[in-house]
Amino acid sequence: MASLIETPNSFRRRSEFYHQLSVLLQAGVGLTQSLEQIAPPSQRDGLHIRESIDRLNAGETFSETLIGREKWLPAFDRMMIEAGEAGGRLDDTLRILSDHYHQRSTLIRDVLMKLAYPLFIIHFIILMPGIILYGSSLLGGGSASLLGAFFPSLLTLGALYTAVFFVLYLGQANRGFAIRHGIERIWHCTPMFGRAVKELKLSRLSFALYALLNAGVNVREAWESAASASGSPWLATSVRAWLPELDSGSLPSEALQRREEFPRTFRDLYTTGELSGQLDDSLQRLAKLYHDEGTRRLKSAAGIATGLVYGLVAITVAIIVIRFYLNYFGAALKLL
Repeated sequence: MASLIETPNSFRRRSEFYHQLSVLLQAGVGLTQSLEQIAPPSQRDGLHIRESIDRLNAGETFSETLIGREKWLPAFDRMMIEAGEAGGRLDDTLRILSDHYHQRSTLIRDVLMKLAYPLFIIHFIILMPGIILYGSSLLGGGSASLLGAFFPSLLTLGALYTAVFFVLYLGQANRGFAIRHGIERIWHCTPMFGRAVKELKLSRLSFALYALLNAGVNVREAWESAASASGSPWLATSVRAWLPELDSGSLPSEALQRREEFPRTFRDLYTTGELSGQLDDSLQRLAKLYHDEGTRRLKSAAGIATGLVYGLVAITVAIIVIRFYLNYFGAALKLL
């Protein structure tokens, strides 16, 4: 179910899997019987589900059957399932995971829809010189072949695709921590998108903390696991730096107040929840706040990027048209 490059469909399938499993457990169906009744999204998922059923029948718990199977479910999911199972709230944990992946699928799909047209236009700009050159040869103004006309454009697109997939490959969770940390720092400095990505990672951290604490995990372990499961080297490094303060008797809110890399809103809401005994409510608020803000900023950034691409297209087309007419009239004047 986990793939090299996560897509909206992979998140949607994972959400549906957790939703079906949660509904069956809430209806009183046993875990083994529930897994047997779920239609696997793919043949590979079916093999993993079958292995879990066999190990459950051998006496293992669900979380124990997932040990060493990182290629099926990510660390975040396995950690949540283990915590939910230990706290006797596996059905609630699976429902939360289903909602989480449904939100992620919807978010990515919305952003991709907004970026689809700009990306099409960028491809068109890159291919435009080849279109003009081959069109001129068809009209008798040149001798370029189809491959010769489009070769430079195809080479440019190939280089861009290679660079994008290389960055995505290096950014996977199983790559080196230092590499992912460096890529993340560059990404955070990206205009418009950087802050949105930070807020979405804080939303995931808040969500993981809420679920783990509700499952009965102690505060120190919950913070360490949630930071690791957030998928952010920035958060994992920051939290790891002040965990020794908790071992010395400090509260997480006290350690957080000294960490300027966390937004003021996050620190204040967490502190208020901790002092008032309503940390669950504060974490839910933080998860929703940063999810909504991150989503809004990401969509706004996609809209701004669309406008910039439109402007680039207009300028490029104007330059190409002007150059075409200059060359055309220049050739006509030479014939006179």
